[in-house]
Amino acid sequence: MQILKHEPSYYKTTKFKWRQRIGFGISDYACNLAYLLANTYLLFYYTNCAGLEAGAVGFMFVVTKFIDAFTDYMVGVMIDRTDTKMGRYRPWMLFGAPVLAVGMVLVFSVPTGWSAGAKLAWAYITYVIFSFGYTLVNIPMAPIVSALSEEPSERTKIATSRTVFSNLGSLTSSLFTLPLVYYFSGSKDATGAALAAGYRNTNIVLGLMVVAIFCICVFSIVEINPPTTAAQKSSFMEDMGHVFKSKYFIMILGLCYCLFVGYLGMYGAMQYYYKYIIGNESAMSIALSLLTICAIPTMILAAALNGRGIHKVKLMQFGAIVDCVGYLILFLTSNVTVATCALALIGFGFGFRQSMFFSMLPDVFDYTEYKFGKNMGGTQNAITGFLNKLASASASALISALLVWGAYDASAMDAAMAAGQNMAEQFPKACTAINFAFGGLSLIATILCVVVLIPYDLDKKYPEIRAELDKRQAAQ
Repeated sequence: MQILKHEPSYYKTTKFKWRQRIGFGISDYACNLAYLLANTYLLFYYTNCAGLEAGAVGFMFVVTKFIDAFTDYMVGVMIDRTDTKMGRYRPWMLFGAPVLAVGMVLVFSVPTGWSAGAKLAWAYITYVIFSFGYTLVNIPMAPIVSALSEEPSERTKIATSRTVFSNLGSLTSSLFTLPLVYYFSGSKDATGAALAAGYRNTNIVLGLMVVAIFCICVFSIVEINPPTTAAQKSSFMEDMGHVFKSKYFIMILGLCYCLFVGYLGMYGAMQYYYKYIIGNESAMSIALSLLTICAIPTMILAAALNGRGIHKVKLMQFGAIVDCVGYLILFLTSNVTVATCALALIGFGFGFRQSMFFSMLPDVFDYTEYKFGKNMGGTQNAITGFLNKLASASASALISALLVWGAYDASAMDAAMAAGQNMAEQFPKACTAINFAFGGLSLIATILCVVVLIPYDLDKKYPEIRAELDKRQAAQ
């Protein structure tokens, strides 16, 4: 059981609240260093450095999600049954960080001299390790918000802090990943083993940062609002029966999948787009930075508007509509200036969406507890986390399928670029596939995000739900 070291009044102070917000927020800074590094650069690394076939890699991303389905659920169940002096969630974040860091290094360490089958086996095994490490640190991160405060408005501020730091992690990745890769490779024009070494060494640096940041996070925050009901033993079928009878949880799952297919699909295709369509891979850093920077003020604005009574679902849908405009522009253009401005617009819209998504999750978990009398935040976030990973795999698989359809050949296209040939004329089908992957997939997914939330009305009901849960907690 969590042991509090101070008087209750201390945990109401502004100083402590800011410590909670920042201490928890930096956890997603670390997560995004790992998460977007893999989603932005890993497919490109596999095809252009490790020499793996795009189709085989896309299939691998999907197959490994079935392993994640098992590990995510088991970790979620064990979290719901955890009760230590550090609390329920913090131990998992602390001990999962080294596993994640090791996985980060291993996925970018494919032995380039091995046979194609051996390299693919390495990719399978190490990607599972990376995904498991991400599971350990990420699954506690949504339900812990409820434990960090009992006040709905403060939870929104904590969730907003998380999304702001998440984007700062993205910004760090966008600004420094490619320069670090070039530095460790020895040249911007490095290829093969030299470029592969650049990616590996970059991940060693970022992996050490991830471990250090999670240690600071865990020892900065306190779980002051434990679940209102004790963990109970139940079967897999009973747990699934509870969580899937929650209509709002079903909506959140649909939202999660569509949200991240759209966003990560764009990230996964970006390096191909800027290398072969734009012809300037270095411009990608500026685009990623704008995408990230433009989201930060709207995250803060979304939290302020929600504090003034505007429902989370409305803010989420507004951000999705803004993003639809940005993705439509991306789909229709191949101009670097127009594309970069469209990405800035997408960042503006995604600030609303990301902030409200992570703020909506604790509300949905509370609804399940209210409805069924059992806190299953860990299990529910495990399922949400699996959908997030499945969305990531789906985005990579769809991009891989488009590359296969477009007869993408990295060696031939790199040689043509070096010779100064026009990519659109020499490889029209491959360029069409890349352009569609960069904007078209994301546009479709974002339209679905708007549709799936049409019946969502939990914002109206939540004050009554929170009052009942507070009553139950006081009666314990």
